[in-house]
Amino acid sequence: MSGYSLALNTSLLRRRLLLAAGAALALLYLLLPLQGSSYLLAWLSLTAWFYLLWSSKAASASALLLDAEGGLRWLDSTLSAGSWRPGSVISRYATLLCWTDTQGRRQQQWLFADQFSAADYRSLARWLHTQRWRHNPDPVKN
Repeated sequence: MSGYSLALNTSLLRRRLLLAAGAALALLYLLLPLQGSSYLLAWLSLTAWFYLLWSSKAASASALLLDAEGGLRWLDSTLSAGSWRPGSVISRYATLLCWTDTQGRRQQQWLFADQFSAADYRSLARWLHTQRWRHNPDPVKN
């Protein structure tokens, strides 16, 4: 059984996106026609929302193990192991990894390119394309 072992790091891109989202929401609150104590309520809700997003862990795993049959397992994480399912999306900056856990529940996790080394991110892309091909070898139906 061959596969990949991909090391995960914390994502700087994720933090920048959260900061941009918080700044956009703050700008929205500043542009709304609020009066008096409504500003305090808006500030408290913005602060609480941004804190919850910032403190949530995206992928706190130290490694992701992928096997040739489509199985995946997270090391040092609360994310559950399972098998790949269609719906995963990969781009230059991020990947939406979709899988079904051992209890049959659908799971998904955003993984950012800066969480991996360049070689590991290419390996993840190669693995996803291989799984896609294995499950749908002829995407054009005649």
